[in-house]
Amino acid sequence: MAVLFAAGANAQVEQVTSKNGLDVMPEAGQFAIGFDAAPFLGYVGDFFNNTSNNNLSATYVDNNSGLQLYGKYFLSESQAIRGRLRLNQNTVQQVNRVMTDGQNQTNIEVEDELVSNTFTVELGGGLEWRRSKGRIVGVYGAEANIGMSTSGSTYTYGNEMSVDNQLPTTTTNFNSGASSRQADRMVSARGANSFSIGARGFAGVEYFVAPQISLGAEFYLGIAYRGTNRSQVVTEEFNPVTQEAVEITDVDAGTLTEFGINTADYGGAINLMFHF
Repeated sequence: MAVLFAAGANAQVEQVTSKNGLDVMPEAGQFAIGFDAAPFLGYVGDFFNNTSNNNLSATYVDNNSGLQLYGKYFLSESQAIRGRLRLNQNTVQQVNRVMTDGQNQTNIEVEDELVSNTFTVELGGGLEWRRSKGRIVGVYGAEANIGMSTSGSTYTYGNEMSVDNQLPTTTTNFNSGASSRQADRMVSARGANSFSIGARGFAGVEYFVAPQISLGAEFYLGIAYRGTNRSQVVTEEFNPVTQEAVEITDVDAGTLTEFGINTADYGGAINLMFHF
């Protein structure tokens, strides 16, 4: 950080004017907003080569890949405060129809349901210095990051497990719709939720393709701590002693803690920024 602050003292940005007399570069007091441009570039690649599997995220986007939003406030032409946000909340509901137990007609069915939830939030903020040559701007600086993620699933079954139906017909695969009589079945599952905190330096380049619009790429080097708690699975089975269905909770035996310095492929981003 001391090296970055010392280097930032000599950062300079030369203002460039377009043919129409518009300032190309941002000035002190301006804001900028932007987003990760990798998914858009992948779509453009698909359009030109008539394929549907181009994906830049594995190489250029943070290892917790997903669309990120960026923001900046310019303290001067050569210095800016920056922040970023990634928010992902996803709920998937799957329903499968199975035969109703205890009757002879095959066209009477009940519904099994699986609801899966995932939630991820990441926040980052830091300080950026800038040096320019024409429309090309070099950027460098440091930022801190914090994030968390959770996941879980719940199952609901149409055929109850009881003393009269100890092996209920149950969906075994919601994707294929397969079902069979089961002595035990999933009730809920909680994923290994994680929390992370870290700091990193960054360096990259921006090119102003139009006044106040830039496309840039950055490379990150940082340290990070990530803690992961125990996962949990709850299953249901019939207890012949109590003559009722009981739930059994199985908790993973341990936790996972990571700490490292990483310069691998997933330390980077491609950004499209709009300044105003």
